[in-house]
Amino acid sequence: MKLRTATVDKLLTAAGSVALFAALLVIARTPPAAGYELSVYQAYPAYFWILIVAASACGIGVLLHQAFASDRTSWWLAGLLLVVFTNSVLLGLPVFRGYAFFPSGDAMTHIGMMKDIMATGHIGDGNFYPIVHVLGVSLLDVAGLSYAAVTNLLPAFFSGLYVLNIYLLATILGKNRGQALLITAFAAPLVFSYLHTLVHPATMSTFMVPLILYFYHRRRVFPAEHRIPIALSVFLAVMLAFFHPVTTVFVITGILALNLSGVIYRQIARLKGRAPRGGGSTAWDYLIPLTGVVVFLIWHFPQEAILHRLRVVGDFLSRGARTSVYVGHTETLAAAGLTASQTIELFIARYGAVFVYGIVAGTAVLLVVRSILSRRSLPDPYHFSYAALFVVGVGASVFSLFGFTGEQSPLRISRFFLIVAPVISGFVFYDLITKRHLFRWSRLKPTRKALIAAIVLAVLAAAILSIFNVYHSPWVMNHNLQVSQMNIVGAEWFSNHQDRNVVTATRLGGVGLRRLEHFHFGRARATLATEAIPSHFGYKEFASISETFDFQDRYLLISEAGRVFAMMLPENARHMTAEDTEDDFARLRADPAAAQIYGNGDFEVWRVYGGWGNAGEAGAK
Repeated sequence: MKLRTATVDKLLTAAGSVALFAALLVIARTPPAAGYELSVYQAYPAYFWILIVAASACGIGVLLHQAFASDRTSWWLAGLLLVVFTNSVLLGLPVFRGYAFFPSGDAMTHIGMMKDIMATGHIGDGNFYPIVHVLGVSLLDVAGLSYAAVTNLLPAFFSGLYVLNIYLLATILGKNRGQALLITAFAAPLVFSYLHTLVHPATMSTFMVPLILYFYHRRRVFPAEHRIPIALSVFLAVMLAFFHPVTTVFVITGILALNLSGVIYRQIARLKGRAPRGGGSTAWDYLIPLTGVVVFLIWHFPQEAILHRLRVVGDFLSRGARTSVYVGHTETLAAAGLTASQTIELFIARYGAVFVYGIVAGTAVLLVVRSILSRRSLPDPYHFSYAALFVVGVGASVFSLFGFTGEQSPLRISRFFLIVAPVISGFVFYDLITKRHLFRWSRLKPTRKALIAAIVLAVLAAAILSIFNVYHSPWVMNHNLQVSQMNIVGAEWFSNHQDRNVVTATRLGGVGLRRLEHFHFGRARATLATEAIPSHFGYKEFASISETFDFQDRYLLISEAGRVFAMMLPENARHMTAEDTEDDFARLRADPAAAQIYGNGDFEVWRVYGGWGNAGEAGAK
């Protein structure tokens, strides 16, 4: 018996809703974290993750089913909402776990910059991302939210906004609702992985790019209603310049590429004796890049500040790092000594979803190229334009991969083409399946039905891989970005009581002292440089820890995150990071050159007295 379209959508929506509700019950019944935990994935039972996967798959399934269904219903909206709610629950897990703060790293510095704004009443000279901080200050000062709530709400909000922005763009570009829903379904998985959880201006600003493109195309599609799209385009271009400079450069380049692709497309059409579809470029098409350039240049009005910021951005793009992302990661991988199977598993865990989308979108671009080279066919103008934009995105990612830029994460540099991948994939494969005619499932050839099945499997595979890469864990060989309350309290105590003339050595599991000081005192506070505590506290080579530090005074900061940091790696790769055993800690406690001066169960402060163990000074003591 053949089920009606609405029945299938209702069943998927009901199943997904039940799964999501059951997952919320598991969250409610699970006690919050008592301290630092190795991974959020280990905090919940396996069936909880099955429920999350099921809820996400059902939501995406409704979108995909409605994209190719012969009978269209309004149940696609239920699927879209189910996707957004499931993603929101997944991104809200640090709140549900009761983390004092999440994530560590840049977010703590961003909180410090928000504190600077609240303390001084203005944006500091070193603040390159004022939009994020102004939004954060509004939530802190006006809404009265906590720091942890702000750093969880902002990424989740922009992540949900990204899906809605893609949907808006798809509605203005797609020939029908089916094509728009396929594009939206491609954007539904959390393919940017852990970047969805970070207070990261580069990623958050990238999530706004589809909205800028929406207003860009809306003015072209509805020229009689151009005033509002033009005004909003200018507003977003201005805001983007204060959001992140690199995203601004990418949007300027991308819009120019779209305009140029239109010129090239019309020339190709004329060479083939075809009437080009779509209108030519006008001066309004250059308004967004022009606005971006102007605002970018007058970010700070004084000439010295302009030149300084241009140098900073130029250095970021050309000399931001001593080694490229490719060289840095390949050298680290080689030094880790992972087996072939471990390397493949790590690649799938970290970059599997990106790889799937890169292959799908790359195939779509090749189909567009084949159509261009064919004498009898001419690609759709949007296919050609977004294939060109995807190539620009890949070019930007490749430049960041092999260049010495400030981009240090393969996932972060992938954002340039990932933002375009859903659009070009949905465009090309929908038209390839339907042949640009009214869709009828019964008329589809088996090969096209197989292509639909392959698309469904690709999107669901990306969704599942992304769910298990949203948070760091031993599977991706990375530490949990949780910051415990005891870590925060302990770092504040140390910053208020330390002798800043004594060098500090740390083992804080990825939570740097500089970030903690930014969090407590604002970014304007000067932070002393720190060094790493040697593995085993140096006891493998030296009898006393004072000898480890060449008989110099030191502070040692040790947290629970630092103690378990090595457990992120398989045993054959733990030589890559410092590791301490219980015997090492026993020797530290018995070492007369070291004394614990603070401890709260998670965060410890030790003082190393360099005179102890020095033969010349030991007798005097």
